[in-house]
Formats: sequence, C-alpha cells, structure tokens
Amino acid sequence: MSGENNILLQELCLLINVIISFGIPIAGVFIIRKKAGRIAKPFIIGMAAFLISQPLTRIPLLSIILPSQEWYIILQCHTYLYGIFLGLTAGIFEEFARLIFMKLVLKGRTRMADGLSFGLGHGGIEAMLFLGINSIAAMIMYPTGLADLSGTGSLMILVGGLERIFAITFHVGASLIILYGIREQKAVRYTLLAVFLHGLLDSMIVILPAAIGLGTVGLEIYAMILSALVIAFGIRLFMKKPELQAGT
Repeated sequence: MSGENNILLQELCLLINVIISFGIPIAGVFIIRKKAGRIAKPFIIGMAAFLISQPLTRIPLLSIILPSQEWYIILQCHTYLYGIFLGLTAGIFEEFARLIFMKLVLKGRTRMADGLSFGLGHGGIEAMLFLGINSIAAMIMYPTGLADLSGTGSLMILVGGLERIFAITFHVGASLIILYGIREQKAVRYTLLAVFLHGLLDSMIVILPAAIGLGTVGLEIYAMILSALVIAFGIRLFMKKPELQAGT
C-alpha cells in the first residue's frame, strides 16, 4: 500500500473513532427520547459524574499527588497489586460518584430510560474527551506533518474505538445496576457490586498481559464479554419490573 493510501486509511479510521465517540452517546439519547420522553437531565448528570470522579479528582491524584509518595512508587513495581489498585480506585471513584449524583441530583428519576441516559452521558463524555477530541486533532495535524502516525497501523487506531464501545456499554450497565439499587433501597449493596465489576474490568487489563501474556485482541474480547454481561444484568434487573422500564 502506498504512503498516500495508508494516510487516507488512517484518516478514515480516525474518523470512525470520532463517529463512535460522539455518535453512539448522542444517537442513543435521541433513540431513548423517542420512547421515554425527556431524558436530557440524566444524560448531563452522567457527564458531570464522570468529570468530577475522573478528570477533576482521580486522574490528578494519580498523576500529580501520588507519584511523590514512596509507597506508590513501590506499588508500581508490583504489576498485580498495581493493577488491582488502579481497577479498584477507578471503581470506587466512578461508581460512588454515580451513586451520589443519582441520589442527590437525579432523585425521583428511577426509570430504565434514566439509567440508560445517565450511562450514555457518563461513558459518552469519557469517549469524547479521551478519544474523540484526540482523533479530531490527529485528523487535522497528521496530513500537515504536525502529528506522526506512520508507525501506527490502521487496525490499532480502530482499537481505541472498540474500547470506547465496550466502555460505554459497561457504563450503561453499571448505571442501571446502581439506579436499580437506589429504587429498591439497596443502594450500597448494588454500588459495591458495580465497584467490584469495574475493578474486575480495569484491573485485568493490567494483570492479564503480565500473567498470561494476553495481547490486544484477547484484552478486547475480555472487555467485550464482561461489558456485555454487565449491561445484560442491568437490563434484566429492570425487565423484572415493567413499571421501571423506559416509557412507563
């Protein structure tokens, strides 16, 4: 393949990532809105929950504050423990943020549609910030020589889009699980379950390559399966009670 054709293919893959990052959450909201009415509020609150729990708290903690701590430096040398630490902190920060925002800001909104919209907002803003915007920047800068993707294959670029699909799927499922817990007055129990599932997803991304040499394809399959199980479980919880489903 010529260099020019390769650049065009890479640009196409970047465009697909942009469509995934922005298109899935926005299209999802419009689809839910047609069936369930007004769901903009949980979508926006889901975005806020992610922004507070990650870019404004956990990420600065991990990248600015903890690197100066001796125990953290030592922890990074132990792959398994470090993977568990990253997974559990992600779960604790994000899932309890979900719980707090749902209980305090989204109170009274416990339909399945509200949980779906909240999850799309939470996972959607993550995809937009961490993949969508970067992909747009790369699309603009690569042809001008300001960015170099010559060593990155087209399929590897698309991996980022696949990861976002699975991440959004997980966030929607986790949001349904916690919202159901709130509805059933078992919020802490279901939030702890969501923390465990979140920790299991993120920690294994670090641990499995070191433990069994699992590569990119294997990790994506793992993320796909676990995310699918989480959203299926969340939907099943609401399907047991028709009054909680979208549009009711």
